[in-house]
Amino acid sequence: MKQLIVSVFPILMLPWAPLQAQTPAPAATQAASASATPTVPAEVDGDRFASLRELADRLKAIYEMADADNVDEIQKLLKTRKCQIARIGGLLDRTKDALNQWVDAEKKYWTVWGEAEQTRVDGQQKTLAAMEQDQARTSDLLENEKRDREELQRRKANLENSKRTAEINSQIDGLIKDIQDSEARLNEAQQKYDSLTVAINNMRASISARLVNIRQQKNRVEAFELDMNAFYEENRKAAQETCNTKQPDTQKTPLPKRGGQQQ
Repeated sequence: MKQLIVSVFPILMLPWAPLQAQTPAPAATQAASASATPTVPAEVDGDRFASLRELADRLKAIYEMADADNVDEIQKLLKTRKCQIARIGGLLDRTKDALNQWVDAEKKYWTVWGEAEQTRVDGQQKTLAAMEQDQARTSDLLENEKRDREELQRRKANLENSKRTAEINSQIDGLIKDIQDSEARLNEAQQKYDSLTVAINNMRASISARLVNIRQQKNRVEAFELDMNAFYEENRKAAQETCNTKQPDTQKTPLPKRGGQQQ
């Protein structure tokens, strides 16, 4: 059991990087925004869900490339001060699609891990409940054995000296020896249960901490997604505003002449 606990606790030491892009900055300063994607904690060797991890990492790389290339192109288009909402909108939509695909894969990875860990917690809870019942039985048996031993010892002390008494003493001594052996085994069992209870409680605390960490990973990814979506929409808004400032060369189109009259 101690080996199991040692293998669980180091996982709580897994590092995770803080989000780098919490507050959208001006468009010109976020051209390389994808470099701020959350860093995923390194799992222990033999990740149970390695295929999901690989998929999320691959989609993250695709998103980072799309973000770097498309945002750079968007900045160039915005600097022209021309109405280019169609091109900018397309670049933004493709970038957001790549972001959403990565976020979905990343959240699925952590969701599956969370479900697996929750199953372990539930299993430990059942094991602990069964052990608590066994502990209660052990305590009851110890109390019964102690009561029987003390009763025999009292009766032995009250016997008169005689040949028959010697035989009874021998029988009582044998019974007391059996009771003492039983008490020793029960005490040993009680100590083991006490030790196991502490170990399991520690392990449950460790797993619970991992569950919190897993939820935090999902929250970080979602916070990053919302932050980046806000940044992309800021760029879309800037492109729309550029288009809004453009007006036709003529404020009023003269109507065709009719019947020799100027309209």
